Amino acid sequence: MIPAGCFVEAAEPLDVAELLELERLCFSHPWTARHFVDSMSDPPRRRVIVVRRAQGREPPPVVAYAVVRLAAGELQIDNVAVHPDWRRHGLGRWMMDLVLERGRRQGAEEAILEVRRGNRAARQLYESLGFRLLDTRRDYYQDPVEDALVMRKQLP
Repeated sequence: MIPAGCFVEAAEPLDVAELLELERLCFSHPWTARHFVDSMSDPPRRRVIVVRRAQGREPPPVVAYAVVRLAAGELQIDNVAVHPDWRRHGLGRWMMDLVLERGRRQGAEEAILEVRRGNRAARQLYESLGFRLLDTRRDYYQDPVEDALVMRKQLP
């Protein structure tokens, strides 16, 4: 069930400025506009899914997004962000459930993602969803330098 007062849709190139703003709020090494545009380039295999808060403003503000790719039975979750004001209300879990179910319906057999070793909240969420550690990429992230944990979940 979608969070009250929100709706979901595919992002469009006009959303890039707002996605960049949210990206900067959430990450120390944010994506560029090109990352987002490229991620919108090949639907349905590549997609940016946004959650908007319906509040009478046009366009309604983006409060969360997920960037996903689907290839050869694998759902790659490239990026997930939730606005700091919307965290700890179940929106991240809801977004992940949506992304995983969508991938499963499109034929994905497994989902893969990377997470900073120090991002405890995200790691706990992913583990609670059934993701398990697959590998470690030493010093993968910058600002600060940190390992990436590669996690995988088999999709039923």
